[in-house]
Amino acid sequence: MRSENPHKYIILLVIWIISAVYVAGFIDRGWIPHDEGSLAQSAERVLAGELPHRDFDEIYTGGLAFLYAAAFKFLGVNLISIRYVFFGFFLMFVPALYAIGLRFASPVMSGAITLFGVVWSVPNYFAGVPSWYNLFFAVIGTFAVIRHVETQRASWLFVAGLSGGVSFLAKVTGVYYILAVGLFFTFRERFLSRASENHSIPCATYTWLKGAAYGMFLAAIIFLLRSRLGVMEVYYFLVPTTAICILLFWDEWRAGYGSFSTRLRTLFGLFFPFGCGVVVPIAALLAPYFLTNSLGYFVEGVLILPQKRLEHASMNFPSILTLAASVPYALLLLWPFAQTEGSRMTTKFQIALIMPLGLAVSFAENFKVYGFLWLSIRSLGVVAVLAGCVTLLRSLRVPGVSENQRQILLLLVIMTALLSLIQFPYAASIYFVYTVPLIALTLLAVVMVQAQAPRLLHAGVLGCYFFFALLWTNTGYVWHLGGRYKSYQPASVLDTERAGIRVADADKALYSRMIELIHKHAGSSDYIYATPDCPEVYFLARMRNPTRAIFDFLSRSGSKPTALLEVLREKNVNVIAINKRPHFSGLLNPKLMVLLTDRFPFFVDLGQFTVRWKE
Repeated sequence: MRSENPHKYIILLVIWIISAVYVAGFIDRGWIPHDEGSLAQSAERVLAGELPHRDFDEIYTGGLAFLYAAAFKFLGVNLISIRYVFFGFFLMFVPALYAIGLRFASPVMSGAITLFGVVWSVPNYFAGVPSWYNLFFAVIGTFAVIRHVETQRASWLFVAGLSGGVSFLAKVTGVYYILAVGLFFTFRERFLSRASENHSIPCATYTWLKGAAYGMFLAAIIFLLRSRLGVMEVYYFLVPTTAICILLFWDEWRAGYGSFSTRLRTLFGLFFPFGCGVVVPIAALLAPYFLTNSLGYFVEGVLILPQKRLEHASMNFPSILTLAASVPYALLLLWPFAQTEGSRMTTKFQIALIMPLGLAVSFAENFKVYGFLWLSIRSLGVVAVLAGCVTLLRSLRVPGVSENQRQILLLLVIMTALLSLIQFPYAASIYFVYTVPLIALTLLAVVMVQAQAPRLLHAGVLGCYFFFALLWTNTGYVWHLGGRYKSYQPASVLDTERAGIRVADADKALYSRMIELIHKHAGSSDYIYATPDCPEVYFLARMRNPTRAIFDFLSRSGSKPTALLEVLREKNVNVIAINKRPHFSGLLNPKLMVLLTDRFPFFVDLGQFTVRWKE
């Protein structure tokens, strides 16, 4: 239920300021070199007049390349410029998180869940990578859909569609948000159609049509997962989406009334403004491709080449045994359903249950304690979705739950389930973090809808996980996230003119020495060759890339070694940098390595890199 507390805007301002001040301390902290390099090199190439996918192998949709090119133009060609823009979008995300929380909780509790979402988000990895934008616009778009539910205004659906389109421009996984809203519309339509009809005539044809649509949706999920459909993928992705589709079909079977034509018109009335919103930003991005007859490059780069990620950029979930760590909280969510009269938890008992978790947080520097706490929250997305489905089924018999709250809870459940797909096929810990704020909102809604829920205990769990993030994940870094605690306090500033971020001393020494060697031996050429998977070298060295590749495994060119050498000769490349520890593409082709060694005989070994040149 939406709060009318007159102090809610004051609380929002306080939460927004706290979030801004806290997260500002992370703006220049740390880096993953190839992430920063890929974003910066793409933006610099756009700034130079190149078009993503047509002129170089952009690894994402391309929208961020244009956004960050504008940042370079107005803020300076510097890595920190990207981060300032990213910080601005984060500040838009915070109020939306708070506003959604208000639909179920008081302003104070909504502020608490907002701060929880903040510490579990960008402080863990402050970088302008596109998955953060998928999260930001999923939350902003979810708020827009909620406002439509409350006001029935189509303009809010258009805003929700804009969020989906912009999210897609950042990364193709923005389509998960679009699909989530579409799935929600199939429920929203049923509610609106029944409210508009004066009779209660079920439409079997429409019911089975929706059932077929849900079946096709599940088939599409299975098709997406087909290359890595193991037990954990079934648990994390297929179980939640199946539960949602069963719930939606059951609801349609139970309460799907109205004529076929009326229901189709109602569904179209939801999809049309939303679809228009989705199309507008995508059409804007496609305009230069249409004007230059290069749309085919965009289609191949966005829809075909990313399939290579399944081969090269993949990571498995932890063992199925690790799911045991999430059982205690799952049982806590089920507690209200198992209660009998007079069995409510006492305050003392709830405090007693919180204390062990709080003690564990205090000792999370121990890698076993850290690992257990991490694993206990790692699968809460699935727990939240299943608990939400059960709560929705039971809420039909609870008079205190409004229709709007049921719809908003379902929206959050669907959004959490589908946004979790961002963890496929690369289930690194940071990809889970991209979903935590939505999981938190869903759990908040589930708990607040359950009248018998032990809310003090839930608040205690929230507080413990808040401090776990604040003390142990925020002060570490993404390389060790989810595995063990290792303090990360970088003090060296990497290239104040081109980077302006704080990195480890070893990174500062490595890249400073490498850039010095490149400039010393580059001669009159503007080009160097850096490979594999080290786009940051081009950017930091202020040198041009003679190939299409940002990451070698995603390149469409597939140049043969001899053809590549010819390109290097044409561009008068005098110096190269070879990465001996690439993150994705694997070591350099041995045949190419022999040819490069012969062409560039002089070298300095810097550990991870070898810089080679010819006189």
